[in-house]
Amino acid sequence: MQVSRREREREHEHERGGADGGIVIIGAGPVGTVAAMYLAPRFGPVTVLERRQDPRGGGARRGRSITVMLSARGWRVLRELGLEAAVRAICLPIHGRCAHLPDGTSHTTPYSRDRQPIWSVERDRLNRLLLDAAEATDGVRIRFGTRVREVDPDGPAVLLEDGAGRRRLACRRVLGCDGAHSAARAALVARGARATVRRLDLAHQEICAPGGWLDPSTMHYWPTGDALFAAFPLPSGEFAGSLFMRHDGPSPSYATVDGGRNLLEVFTDHFPGPAAAVPDIAEQLATKDAATITTVSCDRWIHGDSLALLGDACHAMPPFMGHGMNCGFEDVRTLVERLDSTGDWASALVAYEKSRIEDAEAISYLSFQHYHTMANPPQDERAHAATRLRGRLYDLYPDRFAPRYEQCAFTEESYASVLRADRRLDGLVDDLLGRYGAELVAASDSRLHTAVSAAGTENLGDN
Repeated sequence: MQVSRREREREHEHERGGADGGIVIIGAGPVGTVAAMYLAPRFGPVTVLERRQDPRGGGARRGRSITVMLSARGWRVLRELGLEAAVRAICLPIHGRCAHLPDGTSHTTPYSRDRQPIWSVERDRLNRLLLDAAEATDGVRIRFGTRVREVDPDGPAVLLEDGAGRRRLACRRVLGCDGAHSAARAALVARGARATVRRLDLAHQEICAPGGWLDPSTMHYWPTGDALFAAFPLPSGEFAGSLFMRHDGPSPSYATVDGGRNLLEVFTDHFPGPAAAVPDIAEQLATKDAATITTVSCDRWIHGDSLALLGDACHAMPPFMGHGMNCGFEDVRTLVERLDSTGDWASALVAYEKSRIEDAEAISYLSFQHYHTMANPPQDERAHAATRLRGRLYDLYPDRFAPRYEQCAFTEESYASVLRADRRLDGLVDDLLGRYGAELVAASDSRLHTAVSAAGTENLGDN
């Protein structure tokens, strides 16, 4: 078969590590591999640099949560890459979340009003599938065991270190998909960008839980205020548990444990159901490390036409909405859409940054608020009334109001617009309760319609 001149040029560039026209992607996680699969067919050779060893060889140590969630934004990307069916085959549908409250009661909230599920997938299985798919894409090369020490956006080039030592790799462009401690972001900060890297006052510990004691179609959680235990169903029938406790402050916290209380005692006090269901809970609590949760915000994501940040490198967020990966996938798709429409990297990067920063800030905020909502069930009459009134308004105005989780998970509406709509609804609920009191929750539909109209039609604006 005859090889075209452009194909020969691409092969030559690929052999040279992308030094002449290639794109370097830092990070071979889900966002980096997805970016490689989008870009190589459009722009030629892509070299992906990953500091860890290849997880498919069994040598990599998993350092992040067992499961990740896929929702509409993520599925669109996988569909465009032709991977939807393969990924769907290793996923598990989850239809809602069940709160197990301290008073012994429980209640289940569907993820969507029409009972659509989100999809849970084991991070390692998804990562391996995406690595296989990326390596099967013409023009993509993944180099494991290669640490990027420094990024030069003006070169552009990266200073990398592998088994052969340190050297400079010239390239045409650099995409930083290298997580919360990004070397690519550090290059922007060195050139005046402002970034905030913050450790939340929450420790996270993974707990493996058996199946058979919980509904496997539902995520379960036990809120106690400052601590929360969550259990996510796995395709195996088991559950991936996540314990969240404060690093410092009043009980329950890891500081309290360090101060003398046994972690098993604290866990059993606050989560007696899970403690009884997990036979080796004492061993797991004693041997598994407690991880930290790091968040990142950055006011600049690009440099000229040579560097862009995507995913956790520019917006690492709390995991509680399950949107870190989905948002990162949407970053990639947005960037590629801008490139396809403009044909010019400089203008495409500017448009990408402008369209994504506000959304990233919004979903990061929503994620943190979601944890607060889950960990702290309504305690007083007004909070209960506000929750119930929101539910009435969702039912009464289904085309105007929707739960924020549903909007984030089952639409591609911008996260920023979801946050604005949710704040408008908060204002309407506060106004209605201030005018009519908690008795409005049990009022007839006609009376509630009248009350909403009297509160002002601006609260019924499009979401």
